[in-house]
Amino acid sequence: MKKNALTFIIICCFSIALALPTPASARLKFISFGTGSPAGTYYFLGAGFASIINKEVPGVRVTAESTAASLENATLISRGKMDMGLASMGTLTKLKERNIDISSIRLISIGHTSDTHWLARKDSQIKTFNDFKGQRIGVGPAGSATLNLFAKDALEKGWGLTFDDFKPKYVSFSEIITGIRDNTIDAGIIAAGTPVAAIMELARDIPLRLIETSSADYKTLQKGNPVFQLTTIPAKTYKGIDHDVQTYCSPQMWICSASMSEELVYQIIKAVYDNDKRRNAIHPMAKMYTVKNAFYGSEAVPTTFHPGAIKYYKEKGVWETKGKK
Repeated sequence: MKKNALTFIIICCFSIALALPTPASARLKFISFGTGSPAGTYYFLGAGFASIINKEVPGVRVTAESTAASLENATLISRGKMDMGLASMGTLTKLKERNIDISSIRLISIGHTSDTHWLARKDSQIKTFNDFKGQRIGVGPAGSATLNLFAKDALEKGWGLTFDDFKPKYVSFSEIITGIRDNTIDAGIIAAGTPVAAIMELARDIPLRLIETSSADYKTLQKGNPVFQLTTIPAKTYKGIDHDVQTYCSPQMWICSASMSEELVYQIIKAVYDNDKRRNAIHPMAKMYTVKNAFYGSEAVPTTFHPGAIKYYKEKGVWETKGKK
């Protein structure tokens, strides 16, 4: 009888355990969002988008991950190691050139622009790109679009400079800021949406110079790589720089894995795009994530939009006129 009673109790306990609700954490779908350096625009945008999605989309937990940015994000997505992320226009073409399969990557939208900031101390002898020769130049972290596209590709095609002409330092945004502050590098590049918080902070500490792109140089640059566009960093964006600075930029992509469901991607883009006030408060560049900009330059991207994004654009009435290639 005691044995039967014990068996009965065990069965009852097991039945009760099965009847209890599953913990909320076990029901969550975890999504990784590749961003960039904590000093750059990607990180602010990714973290802000994740916050909106986590609040607006039930059963989803998005984590913004700091990475080497564009190339790493796209590579991880292509390998199934990441769900979504931000990447510079031209990144997928670069991966194809390296024989990396990008068939598992889809577009969600085109958003902000990454504006090239070549910065040096104001008392530096570096005033033009030709002054880079023989100097210590921060060119961005290994595997980043900053290094491969905005620095290496641009300098070669726009100014005929190679990394043999100077001493390249493969360092992150934050290390470039520190290097210029400590005078351990002579100039460096930060490609991010204007304004860049880290540059604003540095400009409050020491006088800075932003190296300009002349209109003639831009024509050569754009001919060599059509992904680049001309833009202007307005005067007084950074302390001590009281004139407009002409530079080059590249549109940015929000990309994701093709394996993500149509409904999930639809809910994600709807959450971000339909919450204007919260999105726009993230960063000045977040204001560019609109249906108006969603297709800007997308014809140059060697992949298609995700079905979930297409569903959203059709709902907004813009897919038929803008989205089809």
